[in-house]
Amino acid sequence: MSDADSPYRAPRPGRPDTGDSRTWADDAKAWADTRDAHRLIAEALARLVAADPTIPPHPYLSRHLAHHAARGEVLDDAHVPLAVLPWESSANVRTLLRQSDAVSAVRRQEWLEAWARIEPFIGGAGPDSRLTSLHLAHHAATRPRTPLDTSAARVSGSRVTPLWSDWTARDNVLAVSETRLESLTRTTTTDGRSLLVSGDDHGTIRMWEPHGVPAMAPLHTYGGAVQHLLPLPGDLLLSAGTDGSVRVWHLTRGQLLAEPVHRPGTWVSALTLFAAKDAPEVVLVAHSDGRLGALDPVTFRPVDTPLPSLDPAPALLSGVGLGGAEGMALAVAQGRRVRVWDPRRPDGYTHEHQHEGAVRALVDLAAPGRYALCDDSGYIGFRDASTGRETPVAPAPPAGPVVALTALTVAGRAAVASGGSDHTLRVWDARTGAAIGGPLEGHTAPPVALTTLPGTSPDTSRELPAPAGQELLVPAGQELLVSAGADHTLRRWKPGGGGGGAGRAVRRPVTTAALSGPGSTAGAPQIAVADESGTALWDTGTGRPVALPAGHAPVTAFASARVRGEPLLVTAHRDAGIQLWSLERGAHAAPARLAGLLGHSLPVRSMAAFPYEGRTLLVTGGEDGTVRLWDLDRVCALACREDHLLSVRDVAVLDTARGPRIASAGTDGTVRLWDPVTLRPAGAPLHCEQRVVNAVAAVPVDEPDGAELVASGGEDGTIRLWDPGTGRPVGRRLDIGDGPVAALAFFRTATGRPCLAATGPGGTIHLWDTDTGSHLLRIVTGSPLGALDALDIRQPGGPHPEHPVLLAAGVAGVCVFGIRMEGR
Repeated sequence: MSDADSPYRAPRPGRPDTGDSRTWADDAKAWADTRDAHRLIAEALARLVAADPTIPPHPYLSRHLAHHAARGEVLDDAHVPLAVLPWESSANVRTLLRQSDAVSAVRRQEWLEAWARIEPFIGGAGPDSRLTSLHLAHHAATRPRTPLDTSAARVSGSRVTPLWSDWTARDNVLAVSETRLESLTRTTTTDGRSLLVSGDDHGTIRMWEPHGVPAMAPLHTYGGAVQHLLPLPGDLLLSAGTDGSVRVWHLTRGQLLAEPVHRPGTWVSALTLFAAKDAPEVVLVAHSDGRLGALDPVTFRPVDTPLPSLDPAPALLSGVGLGGAEGMALAVAQGRRVRVWDPRRPDGYTHEHQHEGAVRALVDLAAPGRYALCDDSGYIGFRDASTGRETPVAPAPPAGPVVALTALTVAGRAAVASGGSDHTLRVWDARTGAAIGGPLEGHTAPPVALTTLPGTSPDTSRELPAPAGQELLVPAGQELLVSAGADHTLRRWKPGGGGGGAGRAVRRPVTTAALSGPGSTAGAPQIAVADESGTALWDTGTGRPVALPAGHAPVTAFASARVRGEPLLVTAHRDAGIQLWSLERGAHAAPARLAGLLGHSLPVRSMAAFPYEGRTLLVTGGEDGTVRLWDLDRVCALACREDHLLSVRDVAVLDTARGPRIASAGTDGTVRLWDPVTLRPAGAPLHCEQRVVNAVAAVPVDEPDGAELVASGGEDGTIRLWDPGTGRPVGRRLDIGDGPVAALAFFRTATGRPCLAATGPGGTIHLWDTDTGSHLLRIVTGSPLGALDALDIRQPGGPHPEHPVLLAAGVAGVCVFGIRMEGR
């Protein structure tokens, strides 16, 4: 190939390809500073990027183009084109955007910002997966609730055709760790820099700039998990964890100074500073056997000082400032019991109280003599250290363990942030217990540690940069919240004001969604979407919604059916009821309620309608552990089974050599098969060995008898295929590699290739070829997903009738797209 034909042809010296007559020498004379040099380099490099994103760029472009554009203050889509992003290997476009100054309104960063949203979660995905994920992310960010426009929906090399989306994901990921994070704190170095410090389950300590860039080389303890971090003046840091040791580090030198405590066979359960009245400050170290010791915070030698007696069990500790020169009291939690020890009193402990669950965190408040605590029952409250008087938070958070707390300031008010097992952060007024703002959602696993960063002010406006147009400015004195999650991410939040930036408010998480047949536009599917605020049917061809009439509890599941030629929508609700709605009046008319079905005692998790012997039947699976069969023609119940020991998570209908069979998946770890008439067991239960089975799907095989396999998706992150006739597994386990499987959907490509889609809290959609077991594609969304649905549209006149349509829904909303696995 000649230089003239090469996509990497560089401008010749003295003849830049800019359309003007300037030479490189002229440009060199005009350089006022290095920004001009980087701008000119970025402009020249951008011209070397091929227009086709399937062509790999030169490695220098993928590694350095974004850096040059950022340093030249031209970090935009023109200087870092779409075609280079799927190959981008510097892995920090996200942080470059945060470090860059705000750009003018005419400078576009749509593709760059779309890439920044998914970049932390891309990992080792291949170019096809990267480009496809970027295409979908860009469409979701730039064309919300927009009618289908196929001319704007094609990107060369992408495997999807975005059809419709209502997606508003958080963009507040600071960093992604390869290991599970266990602890988090904030320190200020002697030169005035704020740094985040994290500890992980591999014994590694990392320092991060406030915008997420690693600040220096990691520190390795070569011990157990680092569960406690305590910063001290002079760039010192104490670390402790599961190996029973306390270590002293000099952060800016990256040096281990001492190991003053080493107790093999125990772990450190608490590490905190404490100062009694008229006594010097000490470091308290509690171990899992209840042993409590004190260290001098300068020499790190043991100190002989009065200490409370503890039970022989792990203890949590927090010093509670009493105000002025009164020193501190010490809040001590062991299991469900909390006591407050006041060294000023001769009788020691001032009071104690019991909790419903084991206490998980204690934190001192700015108000003298007050502290906050949380426990495994979901309780969060504030107490007076002297009297024990309680102020619980209101409204109470959802049931489930609250695992982390930190104190902060919000709009001048003392506050506390909590992290729960529901993956959500909440902020509370420390005086009244009232909630401040709404829940902060985005983590895909529980936040295990919390800390704060100082807000911006005129003097520190560049301390916490944010993406262009998404400045995360807060008043001086108000703090930003930072969380470390079990999902390996560090995230930054504006308390009381949402997540990582301005822009559209994050929508309520979608509780369930499903595809149905074409609406008013030929070939364009309708989708049913439910969240806490209501339920709507959207026509993806016109972008018009039709709201389901109000007056019913939130929807938990959908099903589509056709009864005597009439299209129906079936909705299951949180009050355990089921409603039938007629769609006969057209795509833009409100559905008419036809009837209700009662029988379940707890909400229905999944439904499937199917024709059988001239009738339309409906199978439902509920949280009450029952599988129920209904006749939609006569609107009556047919049968009920209670064989599942716990909740039924999903149901499906499959064709077998013996006729149709119903499959149900449960939290008891089994998939059970049922006769569609009697609902009697059709064979022995399938013990899937996947812990909880969250999802089940029918998988056709290309055999003369047309039999189908059963796919089970488990809490262990695997998918297994089963022969329903023999009850034996078929082929190898398929591992999604990023958390539990929450949903499955089967479809065939335009050439008939059988594909299985799977997703879960990790936010990635995985596609497999079920004949070969080969992994085909990863579609990364960066936000937890809980629902998948597939629809095969083959009506003439549609946008792409030869391609199947897939729906994905979750915390950030819903998106619908066509799949093109063959061709470009």
